[in-house]
Amino acid sequence: MSNKQNIYFATPGRGFLKHFLKNNHIQAEFIWEESQIYGSSSRKHRLISKFVRLKIFSWLGLIQIVKPPKQYDLYGSCNRFLNTDKPYFIYVENPTALYHYCLGRNKTFLGKRKVTNSLNNPNLRALVFWSNICQNTFEVVCGKVPQGVIRKVIYNLVPRNNLVSPEAIKAKSYRKELNLLYCVQGMRFASKGGLEIVNTLAYFNKILVGGGVILTIITNLDVIKPELRTKIKNSGITLLDFKFTPEQMEKIYADTNILLQPTSDDSFGLTILEAMKGGCAVIASRLYAIPEMVKEGENGFLTDPAWWFFNLDGTPNPKVWNHRKKTIYSGKISDRIVSFLIDKILLLNNDRGLLEQMSINSYEKANSAPFDEETITGQWNEVFREMGKI
Repeated sequence: MSNKQNIYFATPGRGFLKHFLKNNHIQAEFIWEESQIYGSSSRKHRLISKFVRLKIFSWLGLIQIVKPPKQYDLYGSCNRFLNTDKPYFIYVENPTALYHYCLGRNKTFLGKRKVTNSLNNPNLRALVFWSNICQNTFEVVCGKVPQGVIRKVIYNLVPRNNLVSPEAIKAKSYRKELNLLYCVQGMRFASKGGLEIVNTLAYFNKILVGGGVILTIITNLDVIKPELRTKIKNSGITLLDFKFTPEQMEKIYADTNILLQPTSDDSFGLTILEAMKGGCAVIASRLYAIPEMVKEGENGFLTDPAWWFFNLDGTPNPKVWNHRKKTIYSGKISDRIVSFLIDKILLLNNDRGLLEQMSINSYEKANSAPFDEETITGQWNEVFREMGKI
């Protein structure tokens, strides 16, 4: 451990970051607070997020810049600028995350000055992007990056699912029951296609006497309205709370045939990569980074989202972004997406050979560059070496 750099990770982040922060193949020893890494948003976190996104703070150009403790030589963050006199990197989900996902906050007088000054801070040594589309749109959305700042795409580190093999994929592909999975934080149940998925399963319950297509939904039960819970229960869907360990989720993915993610509200789709590691075909929307993981007709099927939260070129769509109650949170159900889901699920249910091949393609793609652990840890080590030379 003596040859590893000590890096203080200064910001909160989602649970998947633990795989990165604890990885023994990365030549860095991270110092971080366990309480900062969360599996799903708590009520307190949701309230704080809602508060900082108020319009008044956009007018004022409020942008959080985190000030970490001073005793370390290297720092890292997720989606936040740091106030430090030592070198640091930012792991960027999408450019708007740096100013609280609020369009225009970086365009006000104070906001623009903060973003520009932060990007030009000589201690910002690296911008590491979750996806190619994030890197390609960063300067358009966020601002000019100075020469000398390292820029690299490194996908989220999702470990290999050791419960899955080509033989196991073949066995599950030819079971009588077709197992579907929808996994989403409860606040985004509707914006990520949950209502269309519930209607889709109601259709299969009518045409398939005795079952055959089984859907499991994993979400935060505390934010699902009683009437929606009743509809889900009446549709014969298994509804589970969002409280599983990574090991338990690996087992769920290993038992699943198809992940459903017809989302209008994603900038990566970590669940997709986890499901691919579990040997699942994917039926999703072609939103933002999802086409970097799911190839049409190869390991799944893609359709246009009900709402274009991001435009096809990866830039935010203000007509949706700034009017969420009338669009992604409206509760309107897209009949087009329901028809698409029915069509593709029927196809894979009836053609188990195609299901097997798509599932194996997912598994092989997820465990090869640029998504495999060896590639990702090597890329991070390269970033840290480069940061050390500057």
